[in-house]
Amino acid sequence: MTQKSEVTKLQEAQQLKREELQIQEGKLKELHAELEKLNSKVHNNEKLSSDDTRYISELGWLAALSVTIATIASSL
Repeated sequence: MTQKSEVTKLQEAQQLKREELQIQEGKLKELHAELEKLNSKVHNNEKLSSDDTRYISELGWLAALSVTIATIASSL
């Protein structure tokens, strides 16, 4: 394989990663907005809906899962 071909493939891979990161950034912005809404409800002593409660519980589960994955990854 020529050096130019390898560089092109590397550039394509980098572009794909950039696109993936942009998608993830969009998802993080959505998550942040949702968390801000929930935070506002809590600070204003508003009643949380069942959807709010479910969303918070799912986030807790995901947080626990991410800690577990990080622990396993660090032990490898």
